[in-house]
Amino acid sequence: MTGIDPADSPQWPTARHNMLRLLAASGTGAGADFAKDILAGARQPHELLSHRPVTDELAAQGAAFRRLLDKLPPAELREAQAEAQEAVRREVDELAGMDIEAAEAELRAASEPPPEAQPDEDDDDWFNRSYLDI
Repeated sequence: MTGIDPADSPQWPTARHNMLRLLAASGTGAGADFAKDILAGARQPHELLSHRPVTDELAAQGAAFRRLLDKLPPAELREAQAEAQEAVRREVDELAGMDIEAAEAELRAASEPPPEAQPDEDDDDWFNRSYLDI
């Protein structure tokens, strides 16, 4: 089986840019920080493999993915391998064609901590009530 290089797709530059925007919008981890640096022009994508925090994060994710694959029955693993190249093509096409502004907004909203509950301003006397009334 020969591997597919996502960069062979004419849509790869747009897909990579969108992927970096989504990663930066997630706001967590070394990968998100690295993506923010790339988008700000402070780093180049090829520097990824020389940035230790990102390589450590990728190694951990790769190991977890490998453990997941090891749990698949052999028939399912062969099927996944057979479909891998087409899955990469679909992923590149999907990343390149997505509404990135909407996806970023959704991701940022999901990664923000929930707002703290504010006490009801109209209920000033709740301190004076019995706990059975509350």
